[in-house]
Amino acid sequence: MKRFPFACLVLLVALSLVLTGCPTPTAAPTKAPTAAAPTPTSPAKLPGEEPTSFTKFAVEDGATIVFSGWGDETEQKIYRDSIARFNKIYPNVTVDFQPIPADFQTTIKARMAGGTAPDVFYVDDQLMAAFGPTGQLLPLDDFMAEAGVKRSDFIEALLTIFTYQGKTYGLPKDWGTLGLVYLPEAFEAAGIAEPTADWTWDDLKAAAKTIAEKTDYAGFCQNADWARFAPFAFGAGGSYTNDSFTEGTMNSPEVVKAAEFVVGMYKDGSLVTSADLGAGWCGEAIGKKLVGMTYEGGWMVNYMRQDYPDVKWKAVPLPKSPEGKAADVIFTNAIGVNAATKYPRAAAAFTIFLTSRENQAEIVKTGFAYSTHPDQVDLVVDPNDAAIAQGGLVGRVAYWGPCTGQINDTISQALNRAYLGEQTVQEAFDQAKREADEILAACGQ
Repeated sequence: MKRFPFACLVLLVALSLVLTGCPTPTAAPTKAPTAAAPTPTSPAKLPGEEPTSFTKFAVEDGATIVFSGWGDETEQKIYRDSIARFNKIYPNVTVDFQPIPADFQTTIKARMAGGTAPDVFYVDDQLMAAFGPTGQLLPLDDFMAEAGVKRSDFIEALLTIFTYQGKTYGLPKDWGTLGLVYLPEAFEAAGIAEPTADWTWDDLKAAAKTIAEKTDYAGFCQNADWARFAPFAFGAGGSYTNDSFTEGTMNSPEVVKAAEFVVGMYKDGSLVTSADLGAGWCGEAIGKKLVGMTYEGGWMVNYMRQDYPDVKWKAVPLPKSPEGKAADVIFTNAIGVNAATKYPRAAAAFTIFLTSRENQAEIVKTGFAYSTHPDQVDLVVDPNDAAIAQGGLVGRVAYWGPCTGQINDTISQALNRAYLGEQTVQEAFDQAKREADEILAACGQ
């Protein structure tokens, strides 16, 4: 099996270059108290294994902590298995796993306001912006020191969103990017060659059109989605906001050019949405053999393995712009601790373990996500997963400050209006710019 073909240092440097320009929120937080630190014990050793790099430290005996995240049954199983591994090291801590598969951010914000939020939970950019500056997340740095964990143990750029005034309020649990996912049989039916890493947008469009015209498959699936559009916008040299997050730039000539290309594919029938195909999302459309190509991430490995094990599919890096620029989008989320937890030491230990090399190595084996530790890059052995992961070398996080989610929504809504023909691309993105400017002005207050 072909191993992931990039050196760890290269990935670390590349990701640092693309991500370190993302500043963090600027409101002043309330410092959360931390308990006195006892002397660390020796590195934890799982039964029958050699000592690990995870240093066990003292926690509250008999602690019970609630842990919540989003995700389907596949993701939930991954974290149930992680809890079992944690309990081999900390048998005196009970972890009550309470998944929240839908409306996660809204639910967590409501529970935080009501004083019933979980002790440990997933943290994305929206929740970091809501809870980090207000002191509702527990700083993890002192606990990390006790566990022998350093920020440099992680792909450090991934920590950017979860850092405020030099403090670490979440540890990145994974990261992902996009690749061109396709069905070889669709290309065979169309009588054309399969995609390569040298493809451009024009190659994508030409192949999608041929597949749509000559076979029973649709050509290319992409919803009106800011994330799948981002590689087009970035590849054209555009951005959704300026560098200081004070003004929307989604109506720039570069972004509009990319949007006109994508919307043009929709209008000529070479691009369809998952709804057009009767699928819930474009990955499902691949599994059901409804479409020849789509942009999806490494999560496809586990999804296809479990739901469509008999379907043969492949992946290559995303096509480049006509000018030859490669681009991608990087997704990352963290795990953080509720500052109001009754068991800060147990909650911190659980968070640090979930994001440790030991646990992430096991998660990588499932094909669910990539480790956030740069020295574990070569753990990605599935060839499709490895091809998708190459986007990490050319990608950037779509982070636009505290109101990132709202800014991204303006892009999706603009694309949808253009898809439906309600506005021209320029009109749709001009409106998105006006909406974004209002959002960013309010965020800056």
